[in-house]
Amino acid sequence: MKRLLPLYINRLSPCYSRDHLGNHGCYARNDIPRFLFLTKLGRFEEAFYVLKETNPFSSGCGRFCDHPCETACNRTKFGESVDIKALERFISDWGYSAGLSPKMLSPHNGKQVAVIGSGPGGLSAAYFLARCGYKVDVFEKHSKPGGLLTEGIPAYRYPREIFEKELEFIKKTGVNIHLNSLINKDSFRNLTSEYDAVIVATGAHKPGEINIQGETLPGVENGVEFLRKLNFGKEDELNIKEGERIGVIGGGYTAMDVVRCSVRLGAKAQMVYRRTAEEMTAHDGEVEETAREGVQFSFLRQPLRIEKNKDTFKLVTQVMKLGPVDESGRSKPVPVHGETEEFEFDRIVLAIGDKPDLFFVGESFTVDFPRMICPDLPEDIRDRIFITGDAAMGSTENTGMVVRVVGLAQDTAKSVRGFLGERFEEEKPRDIAYYRDLNTKYFQKEARLVEETLPFEEREGNFKEIVKTMDDDMAVLMAGRCFNCGICIQCDWCWYYSDGSIVKLNKNWKPDMDEFFYMFLDDDIKDATFKSVEACPRAALSIHAEGSRWDSLRKSQYIQSESLEGRNK
Repeated sequence: MKRLLPLYINRLSPCYSRDHLGNHGCYARNDIPRFLFLTKLGRFEEAFYVLKETNPFSSGCGRFCDHPCETACNRTKFGESVDIKALERFISDWGYSAGLSPKMLSPHNGKQVAVIGSGPGGLSAAYFLARCGYKVDVFEKHSKPGGLLTEGIPAYRYPREIFEKELEFIKKTGVNIHLNSLINKDSFRNLTSEYDAVIVATGAHKPGEINIQGETLPGVENGVEFLRKLNFGKEDELNIKEGERIGVIGGGYTAMDVVRCSVRLGAKAQMVYRRTAEEMTAHDGEVEETAREGVQFSFLRQPLRIEKNKDTFKLVTQVMKLGPVDESGRSKPVPVHGETEEFEFDRIVLAIGDKPDLFFVGESFTVDFPRMICPDLPEDIRDRIFITGDAAMGSTENTGMVVRVVGLAQDTAKSVRGFLGERFEEEKPRDIAYYRDLNTKYFQKEARLVEETLPFEEREGNFKEIVKTMDDDMAVLMAGRCFNCGICIQCDWCWYYSDGSIVKLNKNWKPDMDEFFYMFLDDDIKDATFKSVEACPRAALSIHAEGSRWDSLRKSQYIQSESLEGRNK
């Protein structure tokens, strides 16, 4: 009969894992419990490099991410979630201020990859490939790199100096960026011939349509183009007048940024949205904060048509109410029969979602993420095409936010590496440390951070960053709230309970996935040893049968008593 034996097997935490319940945690797969424990220890440099394994835009995501990791955090069932986003921001800013450079994983291997588009998807894919030894050239049609990061995200969320630091960090891996390089059908074919692989990462910038009368009238603008002009220093082209009434149709990130930018430029902005505030993708508290900045909201109003009246516009809307939950997981708005409402605006901005524009790849193509099938290309080069980010919209479920795009870029980069000859070890499936698996008697209820923000009166007429980064002492304190689910942090509870059957190794804590800090006495396994498994606060101990797939860990974690000469138990 096979022995049942305890082992130190790290589990995954819900905050960065995808599971069968639909939880996605961190789409960029940031190793959250480890970077937070290093932060708690004050080892900020190591925490920075843990983040940079998976996210070149960690400082940005620490500002504008919708942080699904915090929703998945086990502490939500024990009070309030950990301030993961704010701590990611702190560590990333600290690393840039310290002048840290990227760590390369491999020397140059002679392979070349072209990336079309310098948005978050293209730059992330380039970063992951360059660190692994590939020569990467990025081609950007605009005069500035960044795509969504610089065109669509205002400076009050993501200061340009922070983007420049993240861009410089990426470029230090050897990534070359070619600006003012519009790719057409001919140049696309040339790239495919010249490079070992090509990644399409052109985002989704083609204006979406709501298919109502009047949406193409002069003066009805696109939300992304509105933000692009503003963020590219072309504010004069917007020609916004003091007190101008701007109606913004939509309820996503772009719509929210347009209304908040508009009031900063002196306009009177109003958002018209067919659902309610609860169904918006805005961050917690953002609707209330935006209202305090002067924005008006008209919820449950579905646009029917736009009419031009001399110098103004009339927007006719259908009054809606919430019905059953639809496929998006939100309540579906349904019309209230016979009820409409009209609005009058000086300008209308549509911010209802944009689409990819992949004209340059040929007349016919198929997206099978992360591959792109382009039958118009010669047969000998058509298998070199890959795609990532929002350009793959419709073929992935992770679109619309930078952290999701970073995760897609990881997948695409790995696929390119496999195509170009790399082989990868198959990862062993690991259990997830859910709340029910933890021993919460060791933890205390502690409040979240109350972030310091710019006073409302100081936001008028400027784009100063709203939220301030915490200081070092607060970061250590807030990181200590993390349960560190699924990983051993040398808390010693197993050792206390083991009645001498577990040996402390007294070595410095390291964030490696299968690192262990104690050993079992093979000839002294007893009831107390199994009590140690129950005592573990973080579910970092498991019981497995001899001969399981974890046998390699058993061989390294078990020792005979006779081998302990000169060592204290």
